[in-house]
Amino acid sequence: MFVETYIPPFFRNICDFMSLDHVTSEYESELAKELGLVNSISVAVGAMIGGGIFTVLGFLAGFAGPGAVFSFGIGGAIAFFTTFSYVRLAARYPSSGGEFIFLRKTFPNPLIGNGVGVLLWLGYSVTIALYAFTFGIYTTEALAGWTGNHDLFEVSGQPELLSIQRLLSAVVVFVFMYINLRGVEETGLIQNIIVAFKVGVLLFFAIVGLFFVDYDRFTAENIAPNGVANIFIGAAVIFVAYEGFQVIVNTAEEMKNPGRDIPLGMLISIIVVSLTYMGVAFAAIGMADDPSNLSEAALIELVTPWGWFAVLLITLGAVASTSSAINATLLGSSRLAYTMAQWKGFPDSLAKISEKNKVPWISIITTAAISWLFTFIGDIQSIANAGSIIFLAIFGIVNYTAISEFEGRKKLMPILTAIAIVLYIGIDIWFIIDQKKGLALVILVIFLFGSLFWAVFNGYRLREEADFQPPAIPPPMEDAIKRHEVPTFNLHEGIVVDYENLERIMVTVSGKKHESQAIQLASAMAEKYDIHVDMVNVGGDPAVFDEAKTILGNNFVKYSRIQEDGDPFDKLIEIYNRNNYQLIIMGSRRQNSVWDRLMNTSMTEKVVNTVPCPVIQVHPARYGQGYGDIDDMFVLFSGDIRDSYLARWARILDSFGTASSVFAYHYINVPLLVPLDGVSEHPAILESIDNFDEYVADLADKVELPGVRPIVLFGHNFTSSIVSATQGREPDAILIGHTYDEGFRNRLRTPLAYRIMNKVDCVLIVYHMGREAQRLSK
Repeated sequence: MFVETYIPPFFRNICDFMSLDHVTSEYESELAKELGLVNSISVAVGAMIGGGIFTVLGFLAGFAGPGAVFSFGIGGAIAFFTTFSYVRLAARYPSSGGEFIFLRKTFPNPLIGNGVGVLLWLGYSVTIALYAFTFGIYTTEALAGWTGNHDLFEVSGQPELLSIQRLLSAVVVFVFMYINLRGVEETGLIQNIIVAFKVGVLLFFAIVGLFFVDYDRFTAENIAPNGVANIFIGAAVIFVAYEGFQVIVNTAEEMKNPGRDIPLGMLISIIVVSLTYMGVAFAAIGMADDPSNLSEAALIELVTPWGWFAVLLITLGAVASTSSAINATLLGSSRLAYTMAQWKGFPDSLAKISEKNKVPWISIITTAAISWLFTFIGDIQSIANAGSIIFLAIFGIVNYTAISEFEGRKKLMPILTAIAIVLYIGIDIWFIIDQKKGLALVILVIFLFGSLFWAVFNGYRLREEADFQPPAIPPPMEDAIKRHEVPTFNLHEGIVVDYENLERIMVTVSGKKHESQAIQLASAMAEKYDIHVDMVNVGGDPAVFDEAKTILGNNFVKYSRIQEDGDPFDKLIEIYNRNNYQLIIMGSRRQNSVWDRLMNTSMTEKVVNTVPCPVIQVHPARYGQGYGDIDDMFVLFSGDIRDSYLARWARILDSFGTASSVFAYHYINVPLLVPLDGVSEHPAILESIDNFDEYVADLADKVELPGVRPIVLFGHNFTSSIVSATQGREPDAILIGHTYDEGFRNRLRTPLAYRIMNKVDCVLIVYHMGREAQRLSK
């Protein structure tokens, strides 16, 4: 039995697939596993699209001018490239502790991990306060406009201590503390609804706003009225708007499939948020009479001329944005505090789980309390500036951790990203000093010294617990393999042996070069089993038969030529119905474009869906290989009814050669974050391998196909794994069953056969079952 492992180059740049030998498998999380990919994206998008775009936009427009659109793009790029470090580290240390765990496992001294963990937790608390401030600003702005009482509902970036704006900010934190205490499934459902609504509102603003944009404002001479440098400075100042994607890592233990959902959730959410920010910024700055005078409630100010409905919609969008950001950040930060308490970085009480709702209830209340405090003592500009520096620093530390953990080319991206982040931290600090943002500096100093003090104090507090062993990190492979359906192979009985009843077959001929190998296959089959071949052409020149006649004649095959005019598909079906063929063989060439796949159904697909007999589709080798001998052949089995047919066709093809070898492959897709090292030793996989050995032996015995070698192939990408296997063994042919992809999504992507054909140097033969076999397979 052979086991092959392949890691495609693209995913090497995304994930770390190193061994998890240092991790024990004796781990059970108390947290409920109820979050999926949609929840993952929703948490990240919800955490990012919060206060930033609604309140910082006005300031950024005045500071960077129309170039603020690019400021958002630069911030998104830094977050995007930092994602690669997060994904690699999460692959090695999947835990709700996120950055804290990365540092504790990478650096022996717990002082570093504990200190950064506290700073991160406080940073989350500050950003929750920022989102709460935004909620207060937009709700009081709406109330002031609807009531006309601007004195009572005063809107300010730095309101009075006991103002209605601060009171509303504090109340919304309390509300989402209560929601988080109810349970993660309920939290996730509410999050999905809120995020869908707020993204829809922002897209509405961006799209409608395009009709009111002054496009001259974005010309080269007008794009940076305050200098190009301000565009880059602006990206540093508003970077807090991209805080949030990493909270996905903090919910790893509550995800159903963290191996897939963590990387996809991060990457998708950053792309969605970056495009949304840039679209809204473009529309807002292009619409404003004077972008430099936009207020904290800029979007309401801009849509007021559209009428009360637009004001209401933007207000509800701001409420939804800030609410979901509070919800998502509170979810992630409370899980961070919970994990830190498990690792003795915080008092044990913060690790207590509610027996009823399976949530860390003390962590949730404590995090919310700190955020609630900042809604009364902070102002929106200072909190945004402080938050930007804190999270730039955290992302810089994560990239540094990735540099320390990994070797070779894996270091390059985190090195470049870390350099950019250090530069931006310097820019941010310079800006705060230059703009005399004293409160922001005070917050930063208190947080830095507070984090260091707690880390040192906690070390002394735990001196008597020197024998403490932190909980094991759950290996991502364990749950992913359990959730992944490893097939149990069962032989399908009662399948008619196709070649026993073959008397007459159709071969479509157009005279094109790509059909040569299909004709050679038909000729070899007809010679072996004394079959009559009809060469069929619709509407061509008689010369199209010349090559086919030569091939068939040299093999002394009985053949006829049929050439008629008319619609190619209708005429093929008419000819088929007249002669009742048992098999159709067709050559194939590459489909040219996505547009071609969307607008045109291929001839092969139309024929397969119409005729009851099987169809063999032959994709030629790139270098003109023929069928004289097939020394090595791959047969790809999937564990369903198609395999019984494929085994029989493998026997037919095998009989053409003199000393051929048949390799029966089965592919098991390993989730993105699951390391491939050691997967083959997992009990579920070992059981599947044994089943596959027996399955292939039984199939080979029934069709009299000797010497078949079963191989289970592991990887993170099917096409790349198969291509890698062909490069190692250089087969002459690959035989696969048709996958019957359907739907708009599959029309957008290149079909599997073409993805393989374009990357291998051998013939690819696709077996399409007849309608009766299709019915049995369902």
